[in-house]
Amino acid sequence: MDEVRADGSGIALTARTVTREAACPGCGAVSGRVHGGYRRRLADLAAAGRQVVIDLLVRRFLCPAAECPRRTFVEQVDGLTERFARRTPLLRCSLGKIALALAGRPGARLAAHLSMSTSANSLLRLVRRLPDKQVGAAPRVLGIDDFALKKGHVYGTIILNMETGERVDVLPDRTAETLTEWLRAHRGVEIVCRDRASAYAEAVRTACPDATQVANRFHLWKNLCEAVEKCLATHRSCLAEPTEDTPEDATDEQKTAAHEEVPVRSEGMRVIRRRERHAAVHALYDKGVPIQAISEALGLDRKTVRRYAHAATPEEASLATGSHRQGQIHAYSPYLHRRWNEGCTDAARLHAEIAELGFTGSKRTVRRHLQEIRASGKPAPDKPKTLTVRTATWLITSHPDHLDESSTLKLKKLLSRSAELDSVATCVRSFAAMMTERRGGDLENWLTSAEDTGMKPLQSLARGLRQDFDAVTAGLTLEWSSGKVEGNVNRAKRIKRDGFGRAGFDLLRQRILLAD
Repeated sequence: MDEVRADGSGIALTARTVTREAACPGCGAVSGRVHGGYRRRLADLAAAGRQVVIDLLVRRFLCPAAECPRRTFVEQVDGLTERFARRTPLLRCSLGKIALALAGRPGARLAAHLSMSTSANSLLRLVRRLPDKQVGAAPRVLGIDDFALKKGHVYGTIILNMETGERVDVLPDRTAETLTEWLRAHRGVEIVCRDRASAYAEAVRTACPDATQVANRFHLWKNLCEAVEKCLATHRSCLAEPTEDTPEDATDEQKTAAHEEVPVRSEGMRVIRRRERHAAVHALYDKGVPIQAISEALGLDRKTVRRYAHAATPEEASLATGSHRQGQIHAYSPYLHRRWNEGCTDAARLHAEIAELGFTGSKRTVRRHLQEIRASGKPAPDKPKTLTVRTATWLITSHPDHLDESSTLKLKKLLSRSAELDSVATCVRSFAAMMTERRGGDLENWLTSAEDTGMKPLQSLARGLRQDFDAVTAGLTLEWSSGKVEGNVNRAKRIKRDGFGRAGFDLLRQRILLAD
């Protein structure tokens, strides 16, 4: 070390090497013949919040081997210099860690704060230069799931070692062909944890026919909750508490007739379009046309086609896209009806009043909500308290210990008003017990009981579970689940968003596999 200079901009270290000989990197011959020297400028880790620069004098040696293609070579200092490098290994490693954690722009901002100024492009180049992760034999227990690269258009696949939690590989799509090719190239898989995607199931059956497929319990429970919600949508009349004129033991037809005096809102273009789409989709779907083909023929998104295809009625198809504004204004219906009966029929004035109470919808929403009362020419009806479909679904699918006394009472009254919903709740309780107690052998009996309820959503769910019977049975029996994979999918989404959509798949794969 010859000199140390410190000023407001940083610290400069002037140094030189003291070795008398060095080994040629080409042939390995040791040489002590000095050809010349020059100075290298290396950036190092910051010290005391200041940028550090090393001004190093190195020497160039003559190679003594006549057969070596190198005539001269420059000495390298272990742990300090590398060929063509302008950063020390410590600084390069630190910047690489920052780039893996934060990507380009956020990483560059943090590096500047730590007095290690660099550009976003330099950080991304550091990640690309990191050695690729080599995949050997496949792990014994494998977890696979997809994640969105561009939601609704492009998806990737993440592969995980379920025993260690290590990320094994990332594939550029979620097709069966790509996964089949990967599994054939990496043998040794015995158990595969997956969701209920048919592409993954087909790939595993093709490449690893002896492997045990395990369906994720979370997705099974989610599918059951969706079926329960559809069942409740078809029994909306049972959600309202009976009035004085309607006995509690009335049938569904009697309850519907009791509510017929409530004016029915005239059909709008949205309702008509929903009914037309439902009919068009089922005209093709009932003939066995695949969902993708229906999507291309009708010009609709695959998710929209799937929703209409799996809905028995147009009303069921509207469950997933219900209006939040309409749901919000129903909370203010008692106040609006009372003010209407008091003589205030101005929608703008009523909107201003409920806006002070917390309503965030528009005047048009209030006007549309009051239109049926205005058209009837009668006083606003005193509507009975009605559970929403979502609330009723929560009551039926929640653990009994998580319900307070009020919620337990609501659930008891709801089930007492409909024998069909009571049978749905029984199926939910038996499925929950089968799942928590790992009694996958009872699945066949549960499917039979679900089909015997006569509820189309549960029957549809039972048909789907029968198609994936072995994987569902294993998911309800074995300890393995896709929880670790779901956690890594969330991490992959965060890593993707950090890149601001700027980088390609190669960089995203590196960041996912090498992230701490």
